[in-house]
Amino acid sequence: MRTLRTLCASTLICEFFVIGFAGLVAMKLSDLSMGTVWTVSGIAMGLCVLLSGMLRWPWALQVGWVLQIGLVLSGFVVPVMFFLGLAFAGLWWASIHYGRHIDEAKARFAAMDEAARELAEARAAAGGAGNADAAGGADAADEAREVSEPGGATAPRQRAAADADATRPASDPA
Repeated sequence: MRTLRTLCASTLICEFFVIGFAGLVAMKLSDLSMGTVWTVSGIAMGLCVLLSGMLRWPWALQVGWVLQIGLVLSGFVVPVMFFLGLAFAGLWWASIHYGRHIDEAKARFAAMDEAARELAEARAAAGGAGNADAAGGADAADEAREVSEPGGATAPRQRAAADADATRPASDPA
């Protein structure tokens, strides 16, 4: 959830500034009083800041969608806000969508690393072929990846070949 919250909070803070600038434009372009413009803009700006700190709760994402709709509807006062509101609604969607995907991938990699660590510890405790030093841990990590990665053992073999190429001296023709 950390990446999702970071992306959404970044979007909200950018919206804070856009809403402030839109308030300045609305003062000049609309027939609304300055008090009305800044009351509405101030509430929306305050909501952006508050929501950026409350994104750990699922309801905050829903309130964020309401804010996005309000930003699009503000285009009736400042026409360019139709475009900016839609752009920020797209950013809000992308922040939620891709933030969740990244957080899920991070959780999978953490579980995979934990499985590799447990396998290395089990080998060390059993006194098996692999030892618990860095090379043994790398072998265990490769074996854990074989189980969880599509393509089986090809990915660890490719990594091993790449590692061998990286350590080979430039003058070695092999």
